[in-house]
Amino acid sequence: AVVDEVLAPAFLSNRNNTHPGDCVVEKAVSLLSREHCTARLEKVWGPGDGRTVPELKEVMDQLLKEYLLSRELDEAASCVRELKASHFHHELVKRGVKIAMEDDGRDHASESSSLDAMAALFQFLVNNSIVSEYQVAKGVSRLRKILSDLKLDVPAAPKMLDEFEGRARDGGFLHVAQVVGEKA
Repeated sequence: AVVDEVLAPAFLSNRNNTHPGDCVVEKAVSLLSREHCTARLEKVWGPGDGRTVPELKEVMDQLLKEYLLSRELDEAASCVRELKASHFHHELVKRGVKIAMEDDGRDHASESSSLDAMAALFQFLVNNSIVSEYQVAKGVSRLRKILSDLKLDVPAAPKMLDEFEGRARDGGFLHVAQVVGEKA
């Protein structure tokens, strides 16, 4: 939080040692006092290949849009692996389903819908242990939280997300218990 400028460095020095989390604060102070600490910590917390989060999101969008054009699962899987950001795959799921919804718009009943293609991609990625079921569930949960905003651009978004979840459950890459508490 200090490296990301969310907390001032003074937060770590102005404390008393009677709180349960003080050992964590002491560890943070020791990490922040090392030479080149900011660069090292950004490497730990940021995307795996050194990109910034906005850059990673842009690359994800490009890869997902290219997949929708080509429908090449192996190529998309290779690109996802190259991101080296398995802790951030929930963002890939969120962005992928959102892009598919926007691409299909109101006419999402066609046989070759983008939503179907995106479900096929995430099923492939989970079946090949590239993306975890947990990351899929987290991505769907995060998408559900922004559904009211998304509905402004894609009025059928709630129905489409329910359809995606149904395909995901039927495909075995999303379990009911993982998302059950997330629906509003």
